[in-house]
Amino acid sequence: MKMRKKTGLTGVLIITLLLSMASCKKDKALSEIILGKWEVISLTMVTYENNVKRAELIVYFNPGEMHYQFIDGGVGILYEEENDHLFSWTLSGGKIIISKLYTEDLVAEITIEDSNLSWTYRKNDDETPGISYEFIMTAKRIK
Repeated sequence: MKMRKKTGLTGVLIITLLLSMASCKKDKALSEIILGKWEVISLTMVTYENNVKRAELIVYFNPGEMHYQFIDGGVGILYEEENDHLFSWTLSGGKIIISKLYTEDLVAEITIEDSNLSWTYRKNDDETPGISYEFIMTAKRIK
């Protein structure tokens, strides 16, 4: 009888410990979770005409072809095969703002779940009214 009580108590303690560890990970700030290297897996482009989906194109990347590194202090490096590009990044709520990398700042919705990162942004076609594009970049943590 005493053995059952100890086993039951041990089980409860283990479950409590596991739940508290899981909740600590969720409590980490996005600005901490994003730090590290992320290998780009795919880039999806969805074309809309008057907010109706018309086409979808997915480009898959080879291992090592492209990855982003987010460094503490808002500095980042984009590695594209043999080329490295420095950029700045900031987070605001669930959005990432990447500066000094493209012709204009990239503002995207960002999510990180386990070791997967994705960001999504939408852009209107400057030449054709009613046409817009949604871009979805997905990456996995490599460091």
